[in-house]
Amino acid sequence: MRLVHGRGIGVQRAIVQAHLARHPLVARFADAPPERGGRGATLVWLRPRVQPAP
Repeated sequence: MRLVHGRGIGVQRAIVQAHLARHPLVARFADAPPERGGRGATLVWLRPRVQPAP
């Protein structure tokens, strides 16, 4: 997924990425490439949820 937080001075980017670093469903994240927002957006890869056995 792509989270758009804007460029500014990086406060929101830092808050978003700090939260992502602690979240158990986040596999990884990175700044978006320039054509997708650069430092104004963060790309996030999620882990699959583990379904409980029936």
